[in-house]
Amino acid sequence: MVRGLVVAAMAAVLAPAQAAGDPIRGKQKSEVCAACHGADGNSPTPAFPRIGGQHPDYLLQALLDYKAGKRKNPIMAAQVEPLSKQDMADLAAWYGAQQGLYVKR
Repeated sequence: MVRGLVVAAMAAVLAPAQAAGDPIRGKQKSEVCAACHGADGNSPTPAFPRIGGQHPDYLLQALLDYKAGKRKNPIMAAQVEPLSKQDMADLAAWYGAQQGLYVKR
């Protein structure tokens, strides 16, 4: 009985954990993203968000929200539709590892 409780407790703790992203795989999957967001996530045009250097958890949640329809953008919805959660975690890890743009003071 105690063993069952331990297993149940571990499952409850581990279930909500986010998939660990692999930035190397993320780079390999980022070609389509780079068309709008730039190769390093620092979009060359103000029409698209700069995602380089953003926190990976934020990026992953944004991608999951586009896929679930919680964030509304037809372009992004179409882009994330074929992606698995692992694909999105990998992309988030790649763009999160990039240098963001900073304003010098």
